[in-house]
Amino acid sequence: MNTYALDYETYYDKSCSIKTLGTLGYFSHPEFDAYMVSVVGDDGTSFVGHPKDFEWQKLEGQRVLSHNASFDETLYLYGADKGWWPKVDCAEWHCTADMAAYCGKPRALKGAIADVLGVAIDKSTRDNMSSKRWESMTEDFQKEVMEYALKDSEYCLELWDKLSPEWPENERLVSRMNRRITQRGLPIDVELLKQQKDAITQKLFEVENTIPWINDAPILSRKAFNDECRKMGIEPPASLAMADEEANEWIRIHGGKYKWVNSVRNYRRINALKRKLEAFDYATMSDDRYYGGIMYFGAHTGRFSGSGGNLNLQNLPREELFGVNLRSLIRPKPGNRLVVVDLSQIEVRTLCWLAGDQKSLDAIRECSDIYEAFGNRFGLWDSSKGELKSLDPKLRHKVKTMVLGCGYGASAYRFASMSGMDLEEAKDAVGIYHDTMQKVVAYWNFLYRGLRPAHSKIYEYKIDLPSGRSLNYGILRTKLMDHRVVFFTDSIIKHSRKRTVNLWGGLLAENASQALARDIFVDIMLRLESAGFNIICHVHDEVVIEAKKDDAEETLAKVIDTMRTPPTWIPDIPLDAEGKVLERYEK
Repeated sequence: MNTYALDYETYYDKSCSIKTLGTLGYFSHPEFDAYMVSVVGDDGTSFVGHPKDFEWQKLEGQRVLSHNASFDETLYLYGADKGWWPKVDCAEWHCTADMAAYCGKPRALKGAIADVLGVAIDKSTRDNMSSKRWESMTEDFQKEVMEYALKDSEYCLELWDKLSPEWPENERLVSRMNRRITQRGLPIDVELLKQQKDAITQKLFEVENTIPWINDAPILSRKAFNDECRKMGIEPPASLAMADEEANEWIRIHGGKYKWVNSVRNYRRINALKRKLEAFDYATMSDDRYYGGIMYFGAHTGRFSGSGGNLNLQNLPREELFGVNLRSLIRPKPGNRLVVVDLSQIEVRTLCWLAGDQKSLDAIRECSDIYEAFGNRFGLWDSSKGELKSLDPKLRHKVKTMVLGCGYGASAYRFASMSGMDLEEAKDAVGIYHDTMQKVVAYWNFLYRGLRPAHSKIYEYKIDLPSGRSLNYGILRTKLMDHRVVFFTDSIIKHSRKRTVNLWGGLLAENASQALARDIFVDIMLRLESAGFNIICHVHDEVVIEAKKDDAEETLAKVIDTMRTPPTWIPDIPLDAEGKVLERYEK
């Protein structure tokens, strides 16, 4: 089998772009033009020119690479369906950006090439292509674009040669499955979408007109806001961030007297919601399906993430905001239902398994309610009294908070802040957890001790997982802070950039349990795909399947059974799943 790296060059401007329209919205825009493709093969093929001039039969039954296959493969399939070029059946189509992410390299081609090949790429040509059509370019610039495009494909092929031995076949399958899921699209209630857009636009107008400086300065002008505060004799807050507790308190104090105080923050929230609705609209095609991305290996642990932009499918609000429920927009076409199933408390289970905490694993197996099981473990409940969930929901909530909040080494002060408990109650809860979950505490300490260099202050660190992959932290460094040694790595990739992260036992345990949970989940998704289930979305540990109405309940039962069955490489972990059949998506 030959290997070919393929890269399209397309017309784009401010209004005609993926960022604005979504992938298929961009391809279907009347201004869109795919004017160039570059193809480089390990058989000596080196082509750059208009797609209609390429010998597409070369790719029949071969391996194809693209650095962002979500774009190039989708464009190829879209264009072939439109008759822009012949349709051939490639044996495989791989994403070298996904491969780079798995290998701990920057996802962007420029960063990956710099890291792997030590070559600095100049992307100014690409920047200069904005708003330029092929026929409007000068002859010199056309030559520059062709050289640039061909070089990108050459680099893509070089990346594959260097990194593909580190990218296992199973992970390649996950990457390709994730693209297939995205290409199926989410069914959207377009009438409800229009109603919600109209309603939120009206709401935004109403809020705007309560802001005193609306005619004098931008609504979000910090200076105008501060000036208005001082005019009223109140000190402006340091921030208006939605998650800022100081801002919340400031608004609580002044919001009742001054309407515009609430209006400024609400404007930010409503405007963000409006952008999400617009993103849904842009990327919903004439078939009433939304085509948005979920990024493979979007986090260091291997977890998926949203593909960026104004709409993140991995983080849709659960609650209704200003009369808008984004999740409710996802509605199967008539005659179908959504089957939504998630793994129950998967990270609690993976943490106990990694720690070798057999007592907790046995308690989980023996009790249908995991938090009742831990209530028994902590000595706070006796199941002979009956079900904790129905008899003492307040205590169950406390146990749940302890299980989720203390599992990664939080101090009493930190836990008090997280849980809302007073400090003494938090100290008591943390003490109970430490006394009961000694295997987990030992696991934190084991991971922390692994950080310590034997003879060197600079060394590499990794955590091996039962799935066969490793959680890599690259080269660790140490420094003295407040008379103690602090361990850190500058090899964690986020948003295609390396960042420095301080490491400790609890964080490493959290990373490991999340990574293992991810590996279990993708193993399950591959099995569901192989069994023919129509997965249209996945969110964290949840799968969303579109099924015929008459088959929905049977599908639900089969999916739950599959998700309760552990992978062959970790047969002894107790898994559970729960789900429901829905007419609209909800959480």
